Amino acid sequence: MMNIPGQRPDTLPSSDTGSPEAEPHVSYAKLPELGAAEMARGIKAGRWTSSELVEAHIARIGQIQPLIGAVAVPLFEEARRAAAEADRRTASGEPLGPLHGVPVSVKESLDAAGTPSTWGLAGRTALASEDDPAVAALRRAGAVVLAKTNAMQLLMGCETVNPVFGRTSCPWNPAGRSSGGSSGGEAALIAAGGSPLGLGTDVGGSIRTPAHFCGVHGLKPTPGRVASRPPAGIVHICREAAEMASTGPLARKVEDLALAMDVLAAPETLEAHPLQRPGETGPAGLRIGFYTSDGILPPSPAVERAVLDAAEALRARGAAVKPFRLPEPDLALQQFYVLMSAAGAEGIAETAGTDALVPQVEGIRRSFGRSRTANRILAPILRAAGQKIAGTHLVPRLGRKTREELGQAVELRQACREQFAAEMERQQVDVLLSPPFLTPAIPHDHSLAMTYEGSYALLYNYLGMPAGVVSLSQVRVEEAAAMRAVRNRDRLVQAAAQADRNSVGLPVGVQVAAAPWREDRVLAVMDMLEKLFRDRPDYPPGKLAAAPLPITGN
Repeated sequence: MMNIPGQRPDTLPSSDTGSPEAEPHVSYAKLPELGAAEMARGIKAGRWTSSELVEAHIARIGQIQPLIGAVAVPLFEEARRAAAEADRRTASGEPLGPLHGVPVSVKESLDAAGTPSTWGLAGRTALASEDDPAVAALRRAGAVVLAKTNAMQLLMGCETVNPVFGRTSCPWNPAGRSSGGSSGGEAALIAAGGSPLGLGTDVGGSIRTPAHFCGVHGLKPTPGRVASRPPAGIVHICREAAEMASTGPLARKVEDLALAMDVLAAPETLEAHPLQRPGETGPAGLRIGFYTSDGILPPSPAVERAVLDAAEALRARGAAVKPFRLPEPDLALQQFYVLMSAAGAEGIAETAGTDALVPQVEGIRRSFGRSRTANRILAPILRAAGQKIAGTHLVPRLGRKTREELGQAVELRQACREQFAAEMERQQVDVLLSPPFLTPAIPHDHSLAMTYEGSYALLYNYLGMPAGVVSLSQVRVEEAAAMRAVRNRDRLVQAAAQADRNSVGLPVGVQVAAAPWREDRVLAVMDMLEKLFRDRPDYPPGKLAAAPLPITGN
């Protein structure tokens, strides 16, 4: 356990208790439970300092890091210096940014000046000369970067493990369950109180899956809404696939996601597509659709129940809620993999060089590297052996593509986006609720067997739509016992059933999506759901995961 040098009061004084926005007296040990917006308000009101917040979070990280392995690159001394400067500016009465003095964290794959961005490769040791644009935006708003967090090697997979920084675990069950990936370090750290707000990236669910696994909220914006860039030498997916990626925030409170988007949104996008604050849109003003299956493999009982509970709660508050029929969900899934594998094994080899790959990424490399002839032979064999999902939806789509094939795939993607937008209008729906993932947090290394995660998250990358995950509930005893029919010969169905075992108490989220550039609608519905569910005893963000760890004041 890490002790903080110097004396700290048990309770920090409030200098503005009469303000309608004033937070109550907060003990030093409770500071990591606050949200980022609360922290910013308290700094400006003199209830606590940036240095106190930073030290409380460093102490918390010292307690939880051995359990969950979330932090890849600690930046504690830099954060202390930045916090001291923030406190000087506060005392001098200078203008303060919206995140002034607030400690935050960022995914290891994002450049932060003076640190490496390894992507889980030991050979990538060069230090970044400047911040990624999204990291720079946080600093301009006054945020204090506390740490870079662990990520899945090459950001390829629904777990977080690599040879450089090791494994990140779900704070709700560190010994048994994954944090999700590829932004697993961010979600785990925020869930356990090591950071109130962080930056992740998402090309196929990499913000939303960890948020769902770890019991926090996360937002994948429309591609291009938040300016960002990959570091030099990252070429394992082609440009057409990288266009589906977004950088976005994770937090325990929806208001912090909205605050982060105010800071992160590229100004040129706001001119054409302004953002409204979540509270400016009421439930009666939105048409909400929902679905509980991608038509290929239904989710776990707890995941389905959470979507239905969310839909009913919104309906009870006056929203127009109806079932939504997905148009051609298998097409989006298949074409997503057409694009993601288009650089073939050669792209992975060029990025990785001689560095060792974890088994999950090595499996992807092999599957991306199979020839067309091999895939044509393998797919019907798999189907005949009962492996319908892999043989129908995955294997036939994998492998290196020609420039002509890539052009055709991009044209088809645009047609699918237009068709989906038309279908939302035809069914009179503004916002969609759905599962974020097939199951709750999976066991460690289970992605080696469960190579199909459902198309729930990646659908919105393919369609270029903003989508968030709002954590609302936990797996119940009867839901974990409601096993899937494991007599099914399909190994991916069996793997999903195995993930449900012993899942009682794990967090469960609901995905919220809207038309491109309508992050405001996504956040509005997430905000409504947070308010409707946050007083329930099984609301995951209402408590810090791995919480029974006292923070000492000296």
